[in-house]
Amino acid sequence: MLENHDTGSTLNHWPFPHNHLPEGHAYMLTHPGTPCVFWDHFTAPGLGENVKALLKARRSSALHARSAVKIQRAAAAVYAATLDDRVAVKIGPGDWSPDAAGVDVGQRKWELETSGHHYAVWTAVFR
Repeated sequence: MLENHDTGSTLNHWPFPHNHLPEGHAYMLTHPGTPCVFWDHFTAPGLGENVKALLKARRSSALHARSAVKIQRAAAAVYAATLDDRVAVKIGPGDWSPDAAGVDVGQRKWELETSGHHYAVWTAVFR
């Protein structure tokens, strides 16, 4: 959860920076753990569509609490990782893609699953 029910969401005590919610959700919904999304984030115009697309990518790729993470790049402007050799995620304003970085997990190609403000998620296509 990007915020917790005691401090965040509608209470607005020490909120996660609203302009970075898409990146926060991209990280939380592609990485290991048991994510929880606030209902008001799920239903917010624009943000809700991003969350739903990220949830769909998580489900279709079978990411879970123990998914394996391989950090591909960690720099001031970009964080990139692969998860379970099936998903690639880029967070931040920097330029990165699994194709340009030469990430090979045995896939035929990388397909962009979803993207938004400073994030992108790809899935590996094996057939």
